[in-house]
Amino acid sequence: MDDMTKRVLHFQGRMGRGGAESFMMNMYRKIDREKIQFDFLIYDDYQDVQDYHAEIEKLGGRIFVVTNPKKNILKYLHEVNKLLKKEQFDIAHNEVYFGGGINLWLAKRNNIPIRIAHSHATEDGKGNSAVLGLLRKYLHHLLIKNATDLVAVSKEAGESLFGDQKYVIVNNGVDFTQYQFSEEEKAAKKRELGLSDKNLIIGNIGRMEEQKNQMFLLDIFEAVHQKNQQAKLLLIGNGSLKNQLLNKIDQLKLADAVLYLGEREDIPALLSIMDVFLLPSLYEGLPMVGIEAQVSGKKMVFADTISRDINLTPNTHFVSLNAPVTKWAEILLEKPYTNEQTSKLAEFDVSNTVKQMEKIYLR
Repeated sequence: MDDMTKRVLHFQGRMGRGGAESFMMNMYRKIDREKIQFDFLIYDDYQDVQDYHAEIEKLGGRIFVVTNPKKNILKYLHEVNKLLKKEQFDIAHNEVYFGGGINLWLAKRNNIPIRIAHSHATEDGKGNSAVLGLLRKYLHHLLIKNATDLVAVSKEAGESLFGDQKYVIVNNGVDFTQYQFSEEEKAAKKRELGLSDKNLIIGNIGRMEEQKNQMFLLDIFEAVHQKNQQAKLLLIGNGSLKNQLLNKIDQLKLADAVLYLGEREDIPALLSIMDVFLLPSLYEGLPMVGIEAQVSGKKMVFADTISRDINLTPNTHFVSLNAPVTKWAEILLEKPYTNEQTSKLAEFDVSNTVKQMEKIYLR
């Protein structure tokens, strides 16, 4: 790497196994690192979440820890301003939805020439109070005023954050080679988890937060289990609602049918053994895990709140969150449990994503 290498600072907040983080890491592994290097800004609350830290450092990236702006906004501004002044990044790439305008304002003040606002969601999840509405309006103004490039994962995510401003859709790229498993490998993974071919395996992967709607997911699964006693639910992730979810599993007497696996590094292997992937989120941009599950050939059942841009394969279903759980169960239980790859899905190969982003980074 030489002095001509462009350094990108990703305003990420945390580097766990969420969709936005997975997207960035998929791209980082494939991008020309002789020309472009990634660094990541995270909040001090999340510095112990180190799922990717070792890999980032191995690839040549750096991780900068700053005070969470929720705790002390003035300290955050001071620390970020000092960092930008010292490091002289070439590109600021903001993935933070709510406070992104502040980040790009600081980047502009420090003469960073390329400033990217990247929308991964259709809401910020902060609520709708009058005060928040005014703050949101101001931060949105800051974002649009200080960004040189607007990027979104879907039409809905773009319209949500950028309104009628011109933006570019960049697909959440996936490395397809990571999702290829032999029948022997799948059988071994099932045995590891105490599962067999007689089980109907339903999976959900995501942060255990209100947005992901896993409380409702458990109600759906209870209805499935009443119809098929061999049904099993793989619940993968972590978050503030974990204990509430575990309590509800006990209350519904589903402890023997639900496998809570926490955060995992073997997501592709776990996807390979699922029959159906279930995502009843309250809102999403274009969920990375939904693309990954389709690459794995899974039948998909989504809430109708999720962008139809995720409909990339034939055996994909959208169900209203207002529909009774029995309707959800009926669709989940319908065969077949396989899906086909399509040319539309092929557009989400990470190599295409890298080409799109390199055009922005290297112009």
